Amino acid sequence: MRRRDFIKSAALASAGGVVGLGISSQLSRRAVAAGRNRLGAWSSGLGQSMAQWPLIPLHAVLLGDGRLLTYGTDGNGVQTGYFIYDVWNPQAVPGQDPHLTLPNTTHTDIFCSAQIVLPQSGNVLVAGGDNWTGTSTTNTGNNNSNIFSPSDNSLTPSGNTMNRPRWYASPITLPDGRTYIQGGNGGEDHPEVRDSNGNFGLLTGVDTSGLFPLYPRNWVAPNGQVFGYADRTMYYIDPNAVQANGQIGSITLAGTMLSNGPNGWNSTDVMYAPGKILRCGGGSTTLPENQSSHAQGQNAAAVIDITGATPSYKKMASMPNYLIWANATVLADGNVVVTGGSAVDNQLNPSFNTSALLWKADTGGWTQGAQSTAGIARLYHSVALLLPDGSVLSGGGGAPGPQTNLNVESFYPPYFFTNSGAFAPRPTITSSPGLITYGQTFDVGVNSAAGIQRVTFIKTASVTHSFNFEQRFMELTFTPKAGGLSVQAPSSAALAPPGNYLLFLIDNQGVPSVAKIVPIRGS
Repeated sequence: MRRRDFIKSAALASAGGVVGLGISSQLSRRAVAAGRNRLGAWSSGLGQSMAQWPLIPLHAVLLGDGRLLTYGTDGNGVQTGYFIYDVWNPQAVPGQDPHLTLPNTTHTDIFCSAQIVLPQSGNVLVAGGDNWTGTSTTNTGNNNSNIFSPSDNSLTPSGNTMNRPRWYASPITLPDGRTYIQGGNGGEDHPEVRDSNGNFGLLTGVDTSGLFPLYPRNWVAPNGQVFGYADRTMYYIDPNAVQANGQIGSITLAGTMLSNGPNGWNSTDVMYAPGKILRCGGGSTTLPENQSSHAQGQNAAAVIDITGATPSYKKMASMPNYLIWANATVLADGNVVVTGGSAVDNQLNPSFNTSALLWKADTGGWTQGAQSTAGIARLYHSVALLLPDGSVLSGGGGAPGPQTNLNVESFYPPYFFTNSGAFAPRPTITSSPGLITYGQTFDVGVNSAAGIQRVTFIKTASVTHSFNFEQRFMELTFTPKAGGLSVQAPSSAALAPPGNYLLFLIDNQGVPSVAKIVPIRGS
């Protein structure tokens, strides 16, 4: 299914009625359509069939040219990234296959690795992963690092290896453009940093051996350090500190989250505003009545605020559903949608979630949004991410799991629709810079500058295992000018670490433009 054809046919489907429907059915359709501006709509609710995918997309990375790199299994949905990877072009023209599925010739099993876009080149670093014996996987880490190049779609060994094997590690981009990598099986004791030349240096002064090692949640904090948590333990890490004994880096523990709040490595977490993190769902050791002995999902939600000297923690209104292995995605307008997950860890019963759970950033309240009718369980090894057109791509699940989901579907947030449920007219960005620097004032062309109310800036996605390593949202100040806007870039790399961002313009009806991908780096 091609994205261009999908949007066109979805718009036609929402315009009203299907020939041959009775009056009551037409009224029912109109009632559903009229709710789209509050609840959004799934592709299945717009008359679209499921889009097939060449593999289960355990890992998804939005590239600087708008294409999507995914990998995780073989073509049958079996655990191993040893054999293939895929590049999807949402702007493929009719008659052109939007998927380019290529052989992985690196001799590295990149299943459950750590992936991130390098800000200097736009290439993707794929660090660590599993080990393939020739007949099966071993569920152990490797210390390889490989590079995907969007210019020729190649995946090749970088020539440099990490100091530790890492399986289920987390990478983020530091303010100076280096890559910080923490955790993973085999890398429990110390994180490491990769410089722009590809060299890895161990942070010997940072002892993480007491932290839960699997996909720790990390962000660059407003103070420029790394803030994170593993299960419920919070910490700050200074990767630039030099201790008296010559060891590099330092760690400061920053408290423990409430035991009755969201927790576990199967929660889903997103920085929805500078220094503010929404955490929701995850695992629980206390099972509600009449549940099995499997890990039970939570409906708890909390906001962690790291804008002050010490982090603050506040429980929020509970989600409508109990969820484990859901995916939280920040939207073009700064609100959040939570998709997928289930009440019991990686199981269909007693229930799995097919609704889009909508969280309002200004009030902290939840709405149970549109429900997918596709019947697909997005559980363990599923992903969700924001695309430049403002929709959310939701895919995967399986390896292992109750379904082998070689498919994706799309969620269209409420801002896509008018009160009648039709697709709303959108502002159009007519020009944007190819690169911006911190503190710069830059020009953006738009078809109707007078109607623009907001400019938003969102780091492009790199997601796996219910966590988007790079996801962060911010507002940019602007003033109208002839033919467009004069926009103020973020002031520092602590607020907006270098890399690619989605630039959205939002009009006075709350409708966003299709985004332009704009890189930001230091001068």
